[in-house]
Amino acid sequence: MPKAESEGALKAPRAEFGIHLREYRKAARKRQKELAAMLGWSVSKISMVERGERPADEDFARAADAALDADGGLLARWRETIEYSSRWPVWLARLAEIEQQADTLRLWQPLIVPGMLQTPEYARAIFRGKPATVPEEVEQNVAARMERQRVLHRDNGPTVWVILDEVVLGRPIGSEAVMAEQMAHLAALDEHPRINVRVLPRNSWLTTGLQGAFVLASGPEMPDMAYLESITLSQVTADSGRVREVKSRYETLHNEALPRWASLQLIGEMAEKWTN
Repeated sequence: MPKAESEGALKAPRAEFGIHLREYRKAARKRQKELAAMLGWSVSKISMVERGERPADEDFARAADAALDADGGLLARWRETIEYSSRWPVWLARLAEIEQQADTLRLWQPLIVPGMLQTPEYARAIFRGKPATVPEEVEQNVAARMERQRVLHRDNGPTVWVILDEVVLGRPIGSEAVMAEQMAHLAALDEHPRINVRVLPRNSWLTTGLQGAFVLASGPEMPDMAYLESITLSQVTADSGRVREVKSRYETLHNEALPRWASLQLIGEMAEKWTN
């Protein structure tokens, strides 16, 4: 069995199977074009599955397993990723896939600290706010959120640019202790070589980002994408026109945000305020 490239690193379910498919294909010394011809599918489909941009169903996994003489190994990997993905909310699985593939993430949040930067207790308080959520579901969601954050600590992890509305720093979530810990965590991220946190001041009068949070993602093996967040219907789009509009909004917000040093100073002041 080929050694998975992802060993020791978190991968979202769809991307995980794509890695296994590519490894088995290389072990069988087949090019994408050859595998596509054997399966009767297009080269672009093979490529998209390997990059994690398209899901693979059981028929695809079974046929690829036979074509690559995987002796059931590739099919077993597919079943493992399907079982694993069932633990993830649908919206989270797709967002995690994007985070894994991207080399640059740009985040805007007008309401709360973004999930990628949350402490466990802050995240726990957020998830408890959903009506009818049982404790087991809360803990499952917190664990998934912390697991997603591991991508930030990979050697080849993405560069992350974050803009927070100033009101996020003062909105009570959980308790004073939870907020103090969260603010200290944001301040500590200044030491991270690939994370830059900026704050949009309360007195900016800017309305560009009031419609909701979003994430912009880009990378060498993916189209530029935007994740648009709402309470009931979060969505991912690669439509060039919509992505371009979101980029324009992000640039407007970035231009109005405080510089890094001033943002860090404000976060530090809020950490002290919550502590006291």
